[in-house]
Amino acid sequence: MHTIREVMAVRYRELYGTTLGDPNSVVRAILARGVVMYFWNLPVERRLPLRAYVAGFTLKNGVPINYVKAIGLCEWIEVGFNTFYTYRQGETAWIYAQALRCLCALTGATTISVYPYQIGQNNDEAIDSGAFWFYRKLGFRSGNKDLENLARREERKIAANPQYRSSRKTLKRLAEAHVFYELLGSERGAWDNFSIRNLGLRVNRRMAREFGGDSTRIRHASVAEVSRALDVSLSRWGSAERQAFENWSMVLALIPNLRRWSAKQKQDVIRIIRAQAGSDELRYLRLTQQHPRLRQEILRLGLER
Repeated sequence: MHTIREVMAVRYRELYGTTLGDPNSVVRAILARGVVMYFWNLPVERRLPLRAYVAGFTLKNGVPINYVKAIGLCEWIEVGFNTFYTYRQGETAWIYAQALRCLCALTGATTISVYPYQIGQNNDEAIDSGAFWFYRKLGFRSGNKDLENLARREERKIAANPQYRSSRKTLKRLAEAHVFYELLGSERGAWDNFSIRNLGLRVNRRMAREFGGDSTRIRHASVAEVSRALDVSLSRWGSAERQAFENWSMVLALIPNLRRWSAKQKQDVIRIIRAQAGSDELRYLRLTQQHPRLRQEILRLGLER
């Protein structure tokens, strides 16, 4: 953890997961070609409200060459990856593929998304490097149907003329949406239009509509409402567990038929919430992958409207 903080500091960069990562969660992956990767999670008091967080970096023959983060919920993770300028000609695609392989093994994720900034949205460096095609050649597809069709037209042009290069204008268009890679068995397209911010927007609209914009009132009301719906008492819960329940209750309160879920479905939700305050953040993430009803509601609430 000291190493990655120093590596980032001298480059005038800071990442939430590298600054605040949990040293007790660090794992090491020893790969081929002199490559070693380290990954870790966040301590309980620094965890995100819903999503699990994994950060990491790579050593190539003992030299730090990049950093990576992945933030996920259920089987979906959103990955950010940055190789330092000096090392961008050194097997970057292979190393990136190994990072994804490790992340999928650690998290259980089967759907990988890359946010638009990584491929060029408001990022001239990514446009100049043709970042979209870096991901495309690895098998990623656009989450926007129109942009996916544009990418296929560009591929046909390249196939007809190997000297053809996509224009900056085209690359900027292609960078307007997330790109996705889905492992075998994934539900193709399920997360294409999902955004975690939509959950926050729904909570804020409810807060404005029913509670006059008072965040304290909506939190207290949501905890009370969800506690009744799940038939759970928080009297013996620890402070971290209560905080996790409070965060989750803001979203669970948006589910109209929560109290009619089966007893097992309710108990499994409680297990998930308590796991978020546990020592292993990845156990929490894997538990969210085992609750189809909860996943269905999260997707419904998080879809673009």
